[in-house]
Amino acid sequence: MTKPGKFSIQLSGTFILLSIIISTLLAFSVGWISRLVLLTSAGINPFHSDSTAVALREASSSSAIDAILDDGNSRGMSGKDVIKQLPAPKVLAGKQVPYTTYTSKSFPNEGTSTSNTLHIDRTVPLYISAQSKKAFDGGPDFRSDTKKSTGDDKGWKPLNADPPCDACSRGKEKKNELSTTTEGEDDSAEASSINDDGHNDDSDGLHLPAGQHLLVDIKDVDSEFLNSEERLASAMIDLTNESKLTLLSYHCHSLVPIGVSCAGVLLESHVAFHTWPLEGVITLDLFTCGGGKLVPLMPLIERLFSVKQTPSEGDNEEDIPEPTLLWAHKLRGFREGFAPGYVRTSNPLDEGLGWSVLGRLDFDMKRPLLSTKTAFQHVDIYEVINPDHRDLESYQMSLSNTDGAYESMHPELFIPNKILFLDGVQQSTLYGDAPYHESIVHPAMFTHENPKRVAIIGGGEGATLREALKHNTVEKAVMIEIDEDVVQLSREYLKEWSDCSNLVGSANDCFEDPRAEVRYKDATQYFISGFPTDEAVNGSDKFDVIVMDSLDPNVKISYAVDLYSNDAYIESLYNGLTESGILVIQLGESNTDDDPADEVGKFENRAIIKDKLKEVGFKSMHIYTEEHCEFQWPWTILVAFKDANTKQNWHRSAAETDLEIRKRLLTTKSGRPALRNYDGATHYNYQLPPKSFEISYCRQEETPDECAMLNTDEFVGVVAAEDSSIAYNPVLERRLNRKVKADKLAAAGEASEESLRMHTDWITVWKAAKIYDKPLEVARARTSFMGKVVEEVKKKNGQTFLSSNIKLSQTCATDKRFKLIPPMK
Repeated sequence: MTKPGKFSIQLSGTFILLSIIISTLLAFSVGWISRLVLLTSAGINPFHSDSTAVALREASSSSAIDAILDDGNSRGMSGKDVIKQLPAPKVLAGKQVPYTTYTSKSFPNEGTSTSNTLHIDRTVPLYISAQSKKAFDGGPDFRSDTKKSTGDDKGWKPLNADPPCDACSRGKEKKNELSTTTEGEDDSAEASSINDDGHNDDSDGLHLPAGQHLLVDIKDVDSEFLNSEERLASAMIDLTNESKLTLLSYHCHSLVPIGVSCAGVLLESHVAFHTWPLEGVITLDLFTCGGGKLVPLMPLIERLFSVKQTPSEGDNEEDIPEPTLLWAHKLRGFREGFAPGYVRTSNPLDEGLGWSVLGRLDFDMKRPLLSTKTAFQHVDIYEVINPDHRDLESYQMSLSNTDGAYESMHPELFIPNKILFLDGVQQSTLYGDAPYHESIVHPAMFTHENPKRVAIIGGGEGATLREALKHNTVEKAVMIEIDEDVVQLSREYLKEWSDCSNLVGSANDCFEDPRAEVRYKDATQYFISGFPTDEAVNGSDKFDVIVMDSLDPNVKISYAVDLYSNDAYIESLYNGLTESGILVIQLGESNTDDDPADEVGKFENRAIIKDKLKEVGFKSMHIYTEEHCEFQWPWTILVAFKDANTKQNWHRSAAETDLEIRKRLLTTKSGRPALRNYDGATHYNYQLPPKSFEISYCRQEETPDECAMLNTDEFVGVVAAEDSSIAYNPVLERRLNRKVKADKLAAAGEASEESLRMHTDWITVWKAAKIYDKPLEVARARTSFMGKVVEEVKKKNGQTFLSSNIKLSQTCATDKRFKLIPPMK
């Protein structure tokens, strides 16, 4: 019973629910109508999303933003608002695109003025296929040259034919249909295809967890293009279509106040870019895990996205800069261990070409001049400007006719560098050409008394041949190169390497010099068949100098291993030399103080060749390095002397070597020196092997006796008893070198006290150090000892002592032969 004055109300659940719904709808309606009234009164169409950009433009005080938005397609010619029509991606002819599920999550985007998502349009290919009962294999323009088509001339084929599979599995389980070989069949062809172009290709059932990544930055691009969502989306679709990629969907945002960001999902992976219209910059990245190469797409990307700025009224079009493009290509993911037969060092993109050029984004210029494959190897030639050494602005200045500008007066100093790669391994550069090729040829050539016949193994660029032909003693220079295509391509793209036009008496092209002879043969077979024994060879056919400018021995490929470990070949090199002959071999990058012994480290082939040279009879070997070849490390070169007496000229003074250069080299038409890097002082620096080679030599599994005896009294006796005829021993050679110089000067009686002291061998210092403990007393003992040596030499020879340079100058002044030599410039 209810108390007086009290009452109760009972409401049903339906009534409560309806009340909430009606109240919500009423509030929404009031807010929506209020928005319409407010936007309409402001002159903004509330039903078009682009009106936000219009409002921003009217509220903005930036003239630059105004100018860009005025051409941003937010309004038509009549001033009325228009809706953006972004193109939809389509299925490429010849591709079967699997159906995918699409999931997205949207968040509040106060920073964007428009947001559009478009999905792939499958209607056209499905309609054509249904009408014709055929699928499209791409036609002759889409098919691989190495794969026979099953269709007709226009590309159509029956529906039951095997469809292409060019996309990544993306983690989906598929059959691993590895190609098999019959018993006894060589599987090198399969491994070769994996290491060549197919390291990412999924068409053979291999779906590797790997891909390629292309990064592109472009500046000085037209700002209106960079703020046009429609034009950018069209460029992205053209990029994917022309590169035979499949764009499943893409999403674009026009940003506030300006700029566009787009991301596209590819069947192969993704493509994305962002723009800064005010700065004229766009950054783009493309990632694929399909088999197609991405580097060849660079001209297409440049054409589609490097849109030159439109000159404003009154601007001179010549003053508008061309867009500058920076790009990098990187291999991503994992291949070794997932692709049977894949070897990283056999893939050019995984070698030096990949990490030293393609992988760098900071090059001011990076332009492929050539990328092709010969019957033997991949050949790549790139033209680059590395900002660490030169810059694009200086190069552009060198092309101008600006009066008084240093760059325009010396354009040869600012031209882009050219780099040659064989199988991805750097072989030579334009700016490292002279240091490398002069260092591998001239030290041995000037050590030999009279080199008439020279053999060059490899050296397809022609630069090694060029250096040999500079010697007026050379009567025949035979170049043995297995790959004729490399020679012809070098003559076309690397003309500077074989340019002999400045040499008096030579031809414009070194290959046309009458003394030059090129034989396109396998060098191993050439020497093994031509020089089987030392006695059976006609002496006139032997060579005074053989330069082995071929593969880096550290490259882990079968041919390189055979080249440096073939007993018959190494012996034939020895047989092919005259009795005073010299063999030169480039041995790749120099080792460091932290490297293990060559025998157990990455320089194993280097250790093998040194041992085999000693076995066949070379009496003395010497290693030196050149630091300016533009490789990543100093480059190692070995000279091997068939007769130890030939090595005596190796220890000439710098002045003596310079004199030999003046006597020996052909004169130049320009009057400039024929050599750019090598001279007497350079040769003097080559005479001692680097300390790092001594360290690695002493790290052998069985420590050499001389290493164990270092800094002992016994070792002093070992060195004192040795002469220069040691095969290969950097420990002894580093200590014998100065002793040889001192002995040579003292025996000739042509040394002053000063020069003898300069060449004092380390044994003198060691003996003094054993007697005296203090450095000052050591120096006094050394001076006293040298004084006694000088007095003894004076008594023996009975002549006035002059410095070696003065004595040499007096000899030149009285010798009529030297009066014909023109003065040095």
